[in-house]
Amino acid sequence: MPEPFLVSRRRILQLGVGGVGLATFGPLLAACSASDGSPPGSSSTGTPKKGGTLQYARTTGPTSLDPHGTILAGDVYTLNQIFEPLYVTAVDGSLRPHLATGHTVSADGRTYTFTIRPNVTFSDGSPLTAADVVYSLKRAQSGKGPLSFLDGVISSVTAAADSSVVVELTQAWSPFLSDVSAFSNSIVPNNLRGKPADEFFAKPVGTGPFTLESWVKGGTVTLAANPRYWNTARPYLDKVVFTVVEDENQLIQQLQAGQVDVIDNVPPANVSSLSSAAGVSVVKSSQWSVDLLLLNAQSKPFADLHVRRAVARAVDRAQIVKATTFGTAEVARSFFPSSLQYYDAATKVLDYDLSAARSELAQSAYPNGFSAQLLVPSSNQAWNQAAQIIQASLKQVGVTVSINSIEEAAYKAAFQKFDFDMFIDIAINDISDPDEMASFELDETNGGSNSYWTHYSDPATTALVRQAETEQDSAKRQGLYSQIQQKVADNVPFVPLSYPASLKGLRSGVQGFKVNPAGAVRLEEVWLA
Repeated sequence: MPEPFLVSRRRILQLGVGGVGLATFGPLLAACSASDGSPPGSSSTGTPKKGGTLQYARTTGPTSLDPHGTILAGDVYTLNQIFEPLYVTAVDGSLRPHLATGHTVSADGRTYTFTIRPNVTFSDGSPLTAADVVYSLKRAQSGKGPLSFLDGVISSVTAAADSSVVVELTQAWSPFLSDVSAFSNSIVPNNLRGKPADEFFAKPVGTGPFTLESWVKGGTVTLAANPRYWNTARPYLDKVVFTVVEDENQLIQQLQAGQVDVIDNVPPANVSSLSSAAGVSVVKSSQWSVDLLLLNAQSKPFADLHVRRAVARAVDRAQIVKATTFGTAEVARSFFPSSLQYYDAATKVLDYDLSAARSELAQSAYPNGFSAQLLVPSSNQAWNQAAQIIQASLKQVGVTVSINSIEEAAYKAAFQKFDFDMFIDIAINDISDPDEMASFELDETNGGSNSYWTHYSDPATTALVRQAETEQDSAKRQGLYSQIQQKVADNVPFVPLSYPASLKGLRSGVQGFKVNPAGAVRLEEVWLA
């Protein structure tokens, strides 16, 4: 989740839990407050200066700016410049206070008290209050958004004072602070200023470093610096213009020609040549993400366990990584990225073995093979090439695959309607805790996506996912997530293909550009030399 879909929980990513009584089991929590808004390790040359317009080309544009109602990458990587959560994920993957200055947790792990950062205003000049936070968390929880399940453990949210918010949970919940940091828990004005949601989010008011100047849905977006931003030293840029260029070759050409300053996705095949080209560079960053071949359990062949295991055995992941990523990605084993907390390298996966694949198929209801369709977005060269390799591999065991390569909007619509046999997508953990990825992909009832649109359902696996959510001992959580990873490897609701890196192309004048493990960039830190 180019990154057409964040799985984030939606893909997701990645941060930290901390606080009183929780430090032994949570994700990484930065020891200091990021009061200056500056992420660690931000690389730049010279003294930052203000001014200028950043031209940023992406393969997909926003269709919604409601943080509580979307998980599409084009939406999220735009709205997160306008809205902000209480905590954010830093470049190093740690969790840092943002609209909150800190928090405490009760001894039983069920009560979180957040202190709201003082002197923060929305872009319309109105002050941020506890009432805004209360409304936002309740709206995120009660809405029908794809990540509302992240807040399912909340029993109440109340304002203790103008600068303090108390969140009561139904039970101790290890991922909670990470959940709070998700973009889907961004803070919006109380009651949306009395406006209907469609009207408010067409001209949104947020606390973020940028405001919306103009927007063509699905197309070009222009953001302007927020003159009332609480970090008065940021942003450096006057404006950011997001344009949509669906063709990856055109992205490269526009970057090299100086028409744009940043491209969101460098095709792996172009990394070497672009890195050596004058005036441009490639920023490679590790991600909490994994490319997946997802199998529709509602499609009869893939409801059969032996069929799914045959597919896993027939797919040569090493060949796919070599041919499509040119050394920029890692061959996947677990469905957890290797950089994500509780990844288990000892997971026994079904490695490439055509003989074993044929044996599995012989034990299935389809011993003579079958036909299936593989869905991919036409804009992603690497996934289309991977689809061709998968097609050739499965042909060797008697499975005939037709590739349905369609434009991105149709691709998204198809898999969300379960109109596929197989599809390739990227899962991105948006928070540092792996619960987002585990629940989104494996909890068909509560995960928000019918197990990543596969309709995979295994009660034993779901029980382990839910147990890991409430377990407060880190070593025990590791044991639970190791079991989960092994069950996925055995039951194959999807085949992990690779752990891709984030590959962004930049003009040499772009400074301070850093990508966090969830794939997000804090553009208030970017400046033009």
